[in-house]
Amino acid sequence: MNKIWKMVLALLMIAIIGMPLFAGGQRQGGTTGDTSREARLVGYLLGDELVGMAEVMREINRRMSRDINATMEIHYIGWGDLASRYPLVLASGDLDWIYTAPWAFYNQEAARGAFREITMDMFRTYMPRHYAVLDPAAYKQAETLVNGQMGIYMIPTSSPDRKVPAFIIRRDLRLRYGLPEIRRFTDIEPYLQAISANEPNMTPIMLDNTYDIKRPFSDQMVERGLFDTDIFPATGAGFNIMFDFRNTNGNIATIFDPPIRSASIEVANRVKSWYDRGFINADPFGNTVRSKEAFSQGRSAVGFGNSIDLQSNIATAMDNGWDVEIVPVIPPDRLAPRDAFTNNGVAIAATSRNVERTLMALDLLMQEESYVMLSYFGIEGRNFMINSSGRVDLPPGVTNDNNTYPIDRAGFWFVSKDVMPPLASWTDSYLRHRTELETILINSPLIGFVANRTPINTENANLNNVFMRYGQPLFLGAVPNISAAFDELEQQARAAGYDRVVEEARRQLTAYIRSIQ
Repeated sequence: MNKIWKMVLALLMIAIIGMPLFAGGQRQGGTTGDTSREARLVGYLLGDELVGMAEVMREINRRMSRDINATMEIHYIGWGDLASRYPLVLASGDLDWIYTAPWAFYNQEAARGAFREITMDMFRTYMPRHYAVLDPAAYKQAETLVNGQMGIYMIPTSSPDRKVPAFIIRRDLRLRYGLPEIRRFTDIEPYLQAISANEPNMTPIMLDNTYDIKRPFSDQMVERGLFDTDIFPATGAGFNIMFDFRNTNGNIATIFDPPIRSASIEVANRVKSWYDRGFINADPFGNTVRSKEAFSQGRSAVGFGNSIDLQSNIATAMDNGWDVEIVPVIPPDRLAPRDAFTNNGVAIAATSRNVERTLMALDLLMQEESYVMLSYFGIEGRNFMINSSGRVDLPPGVTNDNNTYPIDRAGFWFVSKDVMPPLASWTDSYLRHRTELETILINSPLIGFVANRTPINTENANLNNVFMRYGQPLFLGAVPNISAAFDELEQQARAAGYDRVVEEARRQLTAYIRSIQ
């Protein structure tokens, strides 16, 4: 009876003064774990730290200290340093969690032991909010092969982005120079010519050395229906080994196959003509500023991104008095695969000494509405407000240009977007785009397929070097002769083990298809 009365008393104390149930026990939201020791958690996001980040983190830490007796320290890996710094950060061991996704080294780093396996019991115990809403398909998508066993080494988002690759242009400038509507990237050349001839302070396309550098090439290939899903995606050049997301026939194609090869040479020659005429910045290899940010600064007439990450750039353009159009990059059948749950996620570092508390902290960040709004929008009243229509708006005197914590730029892309209100800055063009996505996005039977690079570790390293050294200049058009450069790329790729990688890709895709049938 004494134990029962002690429990009743403890519950009464919670109701009256909001005390934790017991030291090291259950806290806000039902998370169970030992919180008696104060914990300092270190995490890494991608991109650049915002001016207002310190203030936002102070508020997050005030709440987190109260809720789970922990504080969090955030660091950033810049886009231009992603490929080089990401493995170094993990090798340092001085972190608890890091942003990850298949396109951001999830499978590679998991395979080499950099991430901690997360069991279903850990999800249930330390991330009850996230566990309650996460689709069962997300766990399957997160599985990857480590030491011969399939396991989950990341926490996927519960709200995959509704997005496709897209680009933005200045509609006001297009109309000023009497140009027709641009419905696809392949139609953009007259616009680039007009900008080059009439806007001396603007580069028609200003690319960065990581995200943008292949887009003028790949966007045109996508629009021809010749570039589907890259089996081994990588920042920059990729390996250009692709499968069709629409079906499960097991077919794969490469950039060196005859139909794609001839189209690739044709498109690369077109991009080269733009590069030679100054429509593209001369040295994107040394530029770390993404085109969409240069667009917001008025230095680029085109900004590359996707349906989600271009929102803030469109809002900034509105503040500047510019009229902007967003154009999706999709195949001729106007279909694209829905995002996987794993396209935004978090991994726990294998070296973390705070695994349980890190999971508890991420549960708050990813699902608790007050944390989500803080991490994504900043301080209410300073960085954002909810207007009379119930939309996320900017406070009086705050613009997207002077906001110290602009929307979607902090790198917390894995938080639940299902708890977010709509944005006041969504323009008619953007709202039409969002509506259009309903007819474009389809559920791909292969959405959960993620290739494992472990069997091709040596070839993977060699091909990364080949496609960075020979592929990027070719796709950019920064070579004297496209056909000769293409031949050189193929020769170097095959010498680096390309054919073995193609066969491994085919084997893994076939095995995955068998597993889902």
